[in-house]
Amino acid sequence: MKNYLLLLLLLPFLLKSQTLPQIFVHTDRGAYFPGDTVWFKAYVMNEGLLDAESHNLYLNMGNGDGVIRQRSILLLKNGMAAGYLVVPRQGIANNLFLNAYTKAMAVRPELYYIKTIPLIPESTTAPSSASALFQDNEIQLETYPVGGSFIAGVENELLIKSYLKGGKGISTSGRITDSAGSLSMPFHTDSTGYTRIKINPEPNTAYQVFWRRADGRDETGSVMDINYVSSKVMMQDMGSDSIRITVQSNMAANYELEARINYRQLFNSPVDFSASGQKNIYLKKSDLEQGILQVFLRHNTGKLLGRSAHMLGPPSEVFLTPEVVFNQNSMEEKGRNSFSIALSGETAAYLSIAITDIQMPVDTIDNIVGDIYLKPYLQNKNNDLKQYLAHQDKLQDILQNHLKPINFGELDRLPVVKDSLLYLKGKILMRKNEWTRFYARYQKLMSHDKKSKSGQRGASFGYKKQGDKQMVYTEVVPDSSGWFSIPELTFYDSLETRFSQIYRDLKFDEYKISYHFSDVPPLDKISVPSLEEQRLNNTNINNTGYYYGADYYIDNKGMRHIREVTVYRSKQQKRLDELEERYTSRAFRGKPEFVFDPHSEEQIIKRSMSLEQYLKMKIRRPTYGSIFLNERLISESNEVNLLLESDMSQIVYVKYYDYLQYRDFEGKATLVYQLTPAEVDRDFGKRIDQQTVGGYLRSKTFHNKIYDRTLERLVSDYDYRPTLYWNPDFEIKQKEQIVTFYNNSRAKGCWITIQGVTQSGKLVFYQKKYPN
Repeated sequence: MKNYLLLLLLLPFLLKSQTLPQIFVHTDRGAYFPGDTVWFKAYVMNEGLLDAESHNLYLNMGNGDGVIRQRSILLLKNGMAAGYLVVPRQGIANNLFLNAYTKAMAVRPELYYIKTIPLIPESTTAPSSASALFQDNEIQLETYPVGGSFIAGVENELLIKSYLKGGKGISTSGRITDSAGSLSMPFHTDSTGYTRIKINPEPNTAYQVFWRRADGRDETGSVMDINYVSSKVMMQDMGSDSIRITVQSNMAANYELEARINYRQLFNSPVDFSASGQKNIYLKKSDLEQGILQVFLRHNTGKLLGRSAHMLGPPSEVFLTPEVVFNQNSMEEKGRNSFSIALSGETAAYLSIAITDIQMPVDTIDNIVGDIYLKPYLQNKNNDLKQYLAHQDKLQDILQNHLKPINFGELDRLPVVKDSLLYLKGKILMRKNEWTRFYARYQKLMSHDKKSKSGQRGASFGYKKQGDKQMVYTEVVPDSSGWFSIPELTFYDSLETRFSQIYRDLKFDEYKISYHFSDVPPLDKISVPSLEEQRLNNTNINNTGYYYGADYYIDNKGMRHIREVTVYRSKQQKRLDELEERYTSRAFRGKPEFVFDPHSEEQIIKRSMSLEQYLKMKIRRPTYGSIFLNERLISESNEVNLLLESDMSQIVYVKYYDYLQYRDFEGKATLVYQLTPAEVDRDFGKRIDQQTVGGYLRSKTFHNKIYDRTLERLVSDYDYRPTLYWNPDFEIKQKEQIVTFYNNSRAKGCWITIQGVTQSGKLVFYQKKYPN
């Protein structure tokens, strides 16, 4: 037997391969009602640390049909970003889904982080059909040779898993027999559905496995697939600071051995046998980041002969559990609670903390450890990963049985991309072949201007960030493809834009602007989990009536109350309200049949149009009735005709009434509000493009309710908050930190969930119910 020691400190100089990040999104709750707000914190890690090289996280939200309902981009700071999403009130059946990815992952949707956000149905008093999948008592069984194959003449180990339809592990007993009847080897799987037995199958012998159903009576048999090969590979944690990789071969042969941590390749090295035997390779654990270590044994022709996987470190090393000590624990209505958080041996940690009412579902399936280290590599995600993380031996079983095949060669060939802060870009679009002719005319004018020394001129571009009072104007010059950029223009939420041509000879060419605030093309559909995984998430929603719903809450006396629901007005409605307030007096504020804001309409912005043409197009009535100009009745026909001929650039607001009563006037009327000459926008009628474009998703502060006075607790309204506390930016530096939160009016207890990453790259996870 030969042993080899690989000093991994030298490997970076020998091999540089593509690295890809791992993503986790922590939400404040485990399920939501329509109209609720989802508060979240995103973590992006790479090579065992928070990813400081990724600056943008792309986040799409959609439904089970793959329809994207919202696209967002988060600006990462040290690999983290917080945000919020509003659950649509209509159009979503059972679940929402999040897809998150970075620029490096954008071209490979199979690498995207997928998170299910279960929605609580309106009626939750009976078991949902989603949980019916797990009520089938048919037990299924799989066998898997440790190391990927059997080798004749040596002792082999067989992994056995028993599970219900859908993937949930369950205990059963059974036996393995051979065709000659000379072997009857019993086995018994534990509550997680796993067990291992040692077996030495004989060549040319048929084996059969039997196991009992959930009722303990019916017995099912299956032929066990026995394939003999010449070699296999296994791994073992040797304690102290080493991992042993064992390659076995029963013949002289040449092999290739590849090792990877997560997506990163450690080495790819030949292993040659001049005769049958075993070779051991030792890796230093202190030189490896946390994650899944996989080894692949291939024939020199490239055929895969065996694979093995190992989670580096025991659970106590994979993640840290913070010490939580309550200083004040109240069960009173709106009572005050406080506890301290400490992490032993860590200088700094970046955490997100969610505290929810005890009745509300918590995020029990997903957690930062399973999502970062396990889910990207598992084929079957229907496992309770937290249960396996608490039992290292079971974790190794799941790694042997459920690793999905990944084409790492293709990932290694992905180009290394550089991520940077995003800026707004735009492209001028015209009808087919018209841009080429337009650009030629434009260049001719540029040449003339150079001769006249007036300089190169471009197009007028104006923008106004959210919260700004007025637009900022600059000049942009498109390239031969129609692209233009605005250096250093980055923004949160939305940006109002205004693009217009300057040259009189060119201003009437039709065009539109396509704006881009992304380095990656937008997706057509969202990726969703398998139906089995969706159902697994839904089983965590209690099948009982909730005190809180989409439109109501139930107080401590059992009385149902209508919830206060935030009403989001459209931007157009806000604009109409502003016009009504600015131009209309009280006598003319009755409800009209039609109301128009012409200066927000594209066809008015881009071309000249008379008031008469506009009224014929917009008011679906035989006549306009009488016309009021700035609330003055126009009775002279010459004055009416002159007004109807006026350009719409002068008209800011129009209302039509089937019946209006004002002083001595009664009947149909059109109210026209005209700008003063100084207010008229001279650009109207030119080719102008006005749009509102989206930027980075802004982080919004969660309002943590505080009752710091007894009187306030007594006189304030009933408090039905499902999320009692949410802080996505909680930071621990060396010493313990204090968290203070207040009960709602129910005061029945709470769930506390703490997740995050330390400065050294260790994951942090804590979840507990109070009172127990």
